[in-house]
Amino acid sequence: MDFTSILPEEVTEQILSYLSPTDLASVSETCCKWREITNVNTLWLHHCLVRGWLKFGLGCDLVHEEPLYPKATNVSGTSPVFVLEVPRKTSLTPICKWKNIFIRVKHLNRNWAKGRYTVAPILRGHKEKVTALESNGQIIVSGSDDKSLKIWNIQTCKCLHSIEAHSDTITSIKLKDRLIVTACADGSIRVFDATTGRECLSFLGHAGSVDHITLVNQYIISAGTDKTVRVWSILDRSLKCTMYGHSDDIECLSSTDNLVVSGSWDNTLILWDIHNGTMIRRFDGHKEVVTCCQFDKNKVISGSGDSDVRIWQTRTGICVHVLSGHTGEIYCVVYNESVIASGSSDSTIRVWYHTGEIKSVLRQHLGIVRCLYINSDRLVSGGDQKKIVVWDYKKGELLNVVHRHPTLLHLMCVSDTKLITGSPERPGTITILSYW
Repeated sequence: MDFTSILPEEVTEQILSYLSPTDLASVSETCCKWREITNVNTLWLHHCLVRGWLKFGLGCDLVHEEPLYPKATNVSGTSPVFVLEVPRKTSLTPICKWKNIFIRVKHLNRNWAKGRYTVAPILRGHKEKVTALESNGQIIVSGSDDKSLKIWNIQTCKCLHSIEAHSDTITSIKLKDRLIVTACADGSIRVFDATTGRECLSFLGHAGSVDHITLVNQYIISAGTDKTVRVWSILDRSLKCTMYGHSDDIECLSSTDNLVVSGSWDNTLILWDIHNGTMIRRFDGHKEVVTCCQFDKNKVISGSGDSDVRIWQTRTGICVHVLSGHTGEIYCVVYNESVIASGSSDSTIRVWYHTGEIKSVLRQHLGIVRCLYINSDRLVSGGDQKKIVVWDYKKGELLNVVHRHPTLLHLMCVSDTKLITGSPERPGTITILSYW
């Protein structure tokens, strides 16, 4: 008996909601009627929701994502390009939005796990090493020791603009809407139009190199060798405030809402309120330079040259956990709701629970682990010897080693579909790997 002929539509949907995606796919192959019953957004939206894939139907439009193929070279043996075979003449309704998204994200994750990617032509143009790198999915912006700023089109792999406005090394780049913000060793901060490449405004005030910038709404927050954190207003084109507190160079900077955390060679972190221009609290505990930090309204995660990762309460400044185990300097930390990951000069990545307990130790790298990226599905690490590794951090297992990455790397930008690296070699190059 076909229960769908008897039960109300909403009851049928409720029953089908208990099926896995694989079971739903099997049911849809039974007959045209059952295919139509299972081809509804409510069923597939649920499966996207529980996997954290809502963004692919909201902010990130995977349905219209363009592959680099056939312009790029498929080095991993099989193409990552998604092809959905749909008969031209059919009485069936089109695949519903959220089923379409589910199928595509499943394919994308399989590409990352199996090492199915294409390599774009290497972007060449810088005369010295690439020192700063940023991307928004449409363009890549790179800075170099050669003092030039370059804007690249990701799809065409062509340089759109080469800008010679800086008098020293470009140390950091951030993108916001149509604006490019750069920090420079000459003490300047500059803002450019990403479309035209024209300089819109510049700020001067730091007494040394500006090594770090972050953006909060209309504000640029900068830090550098003069030990200060400064807040600049893009709208007012002026310095809003200068914040003092560190006794040595600032090594890392992170922002959330109207709060900023800086880590320094004075072994401390400081939490700042950028609206009031005041220090909220200091975090003392590390025995050497604070090399990296990331935070939210509840916790601050920091890594240090003392080989420890620390978890602090944002509101109180209390260190609640010291994560010890690395035998070398911590170069990078990332975290999500589930875990914290740290990369070190001891060639390992350690994955920790937020309770401070070790979850797994990941070993594949030779030399320093310089870059980490994490999302709900995978962890990506980049390090010395040209090595990039994709991990299933939930199981603590290796998914794939990107064997054919062509250059050394020390900078890495990762999106859902692409992996972009900057080389420390001379002349500097940029590599794009597309998993879509």
